[in-house]
Amino acid sequence: MKPDLVIRGGLLVDGTGASPRETDVVVTGGRIVSTERFGGEARDVLDARGCIVTPGFVDIHTHLDAQILWDPLATPSTLHGVTTVVVGNCGVGFAPCRPEDREFLMFLMEGVEDIPRSAMQQGMEWGWVTFPEYLDFLERRPLGPNLAAHLSHAPLRIFVMGERGATDAEPDERELAAMRACVREALEAGAVGFSTGRTTMHRTPAWDPVPGTFASRRELETLLDGMREAGRGVFELVPYGAAGEDPDGLEREFEWLFDLSRRHGRPTSLALVQVLAYPDRWERAFERIDAEQAPVFPQVAVRSVGLLLSFRTALSPLLLFPAASELLGKPTEEVARALQDEGLRTRLAESLGDGDAPILGGLARLENVFFLEGDGVKAYETKPERSVVAQAKASGVSPGEFLLRRFLERNLDGFLLLPLYNPDLDAVATMLRHPRSTIGLGDAGAHTTQTSDASFPTFLLAYWVRERKLLSLEHAVRKLTSEPARLWGITDRGTVEPGKAADLDVIDVERLDLRLPEVRHEFPGGAAHLVQEATGYVATIVNGEVVVREGRPTGALPGRLLRGGRSQGTSHSTSNP
Repeated sequence: MKPDLVIRGGLLVDGTGASPRETDVVVTGGRIVSTERFGGEARDVLDARGCIVTPGFVDIHTHLDAQILWDPLATPSTLHGVTTVVVGNCGVGFAPCRPEDREFLMFLMEGVEDIPRSAMQQGMEWGWVTFPEYLDFLERRPLGPNLAAHLSHAPLRIFVMGERGATDAEPDERELAAMRACVREALEAGAVGFSTGRTTMHRTPAWDPVPGTFASRRELETLLDGMREAGRGVFELVPYGAAGEDPDGLEREFEWLFDLSRRHGRPTSLALVQVLAYPDRWERAFERIDAEQAPVFPQVAVRSVGLLLSFRTALSPLLLFPAASELLGKPTEEVARALQDEGLRTRLAESLGDGDAPILGGLARLENVFFLEGDGVKAYETKPERSVVAQAKASGVSPGEFLLRRFLERNLDGFLLLPLYNPDLDAVATMLRHPRSTIGLGDAGAHTTQTSDASFPTFLLAYWVRERKLLSLEHAVRKLTSEPARLWGITDRGTVEPGKAADLDVIDVERLDLRLPEVRHEFPGGAAHLVQEATGYVATIVNGEVVVREGRPTGALPGRLLRGGRSQGTSHSTSNP
């Protein structure tokens, strides 16, 4: 019998960390059946000579909860080799949810993750109340990548506590018991973990904190009791202090975190970045994690994380200029005409000064602002000589004059990169090399006009492996595949071995690179969002079917719901608490 697909002659980097070897990969029925040379015929043959063949990438930190319901391909994640995405991160999500609470959860998602509520209102189909019903609903959906889900703290609180759950009210004994039961039920139904967010930088559009931000240790203990009883799942945490709101925030979280993680036996994924205001605190956190005998794993990014400023999106470069308030919110064409006035440009430039003063309400300084220009991963380098201040000095003009001149030369096109986290790529290098670190925080599907970080896998391979040679190819692939799959309990993916699901990437590493982000209007209602494409992906394969070939979707939607800790395809039903 002919196999369905043979990937022939590629350099296999199998996800285990083993040395690459030149061989074939044979696929039948959506499964890998051989990784040895195959000389026979097949229904389809993919020539991989000169390319690497890897497991499909596992992105454990996305906010595609809404987008996956109107864009089953999860653009642009699958354009960057991602074959499995995990939703329900940062403590926000859409299940469990009664019909009367849908608007609030969309309101919450808009505030925390910058997903337009109008797009969610028009594009989301709802068909669940409980979390097991949510998984059953997702299982019936067409999907490009595979999909797994966390149970999120905010919707759970609203589901159990009603309006009180949206405040910092302490749950009573009945409510605690109900939340504990829901956690266990969700994990037994197939949730891959439970997520919560404690950073006070996450807010609703009304600037109220996210439900669960101030959860007591008693509440957290109860939630972890549900995880312990289920015997599965990752406890994912965005800790207080992670966003730079308090230099000692992480230390206070550590006072309870390690003890709970040890006693309940569940792995904890802790979001950890370098904060611009406190650039050395991440090192102390890693030292503490190393010193504790607890299953705590820092979740790190692969480059700087920050804002993209553009005249085509909501975050305009004019936000940097104190004297530009009269132009904010005006159409781009009107702004372009106004900036032809030399006197106005002079006033704007003088209001910005020489770059020493804080900008954006103290979030950053101009010396940490860069033009994002030129296709390729090196556009994200944050060397001091690439900053706007350094380039202005080299040109003999003020930073404000330099900025305005450059944008006018480009008809107000282009982006400014403003790193708020991981401003020092050498710090990122240290985090990536740490044996406990896992790669995440790309936030695919979120911050739709503010950032564009779904491209993290491409950046890791093209920049840290090929350009900087920080990681070996086999080490980097393992960090994108088997390590997150193993930690999140996705047992049949993450390595290229006989019997495993045929989630695969064929990549021309020499051509692998990033294109610049672009503004599109493909969300429901025409809402703006940023998309970043890549070059070098010859094929991305999900469950044995090619979903993207040379950067273009094939139309195939072979993805599946992945249920943690159980076989595929079993439905669940449950009653309300």
